[in-house]
Amino acid sequence: MSLLSLRAPSRGVLRFWGLIIAIASVILPALPLGPLFAQPPMPLAVLWAAYGWAAENESDWRAPVTLAGLGLLHDQMAGGPFGLFIALYLSAYLIGRVAAVMMSAPNLVSLWGGFIVTTLLTVLIAKMIAPIALGEYVGVRQYAEAAGITALLFPIVRPLYMESGPATRVQAGWRR
Repeated sequence: MSLLSLRAPSRGVLRFWGLIIAIASVILPALPLGPLFAQPPMPLAVLWAAYGWAAENESDWRAPVTLAGLGLLHDQMAGGPFGLFIALYLSAYLIGRVAAVMMSAPNLVSLWGGFIVTTLLTVLIAKMIAPIALGEYVGVRQYAEAAGITALLFPIVRPLYMESGPATRVQAGWRR
């Protein structure tokens, strides 16, 4: 078999591995595996999934339900209370839908900019929601650091969550 006959993985395979990475980013920080698997430095891959699924116009029920399930799992693994990560991941999905349309150029810088806006807004939402959920004196520094690492790594993992640039999706019927 020559190197030229190797084909890129199919879209379904890439999406499957993207989901596996998102699940791992929720489970691994809760296990006693040392500082390498803590958040930070481990990214919040669910934010990649939320933005990618939103930008790819995953408008059926599967994307929000999967994100809510991952948020519930993250809340459980973090020791509760339930609802904080559900709200963060679903808000990332909703913000990602708007950001993907606003950043409609078909290049990586535009996609990356939309993702950075999405992560920054989820940090602001965490800053508002976390004191309600966890108490008045809780900080969101670790979430902000993990979101920053997640934003930096987005160009590397983008093919796992997004197939094409937003301009293609807009032409294909995103705006009706």
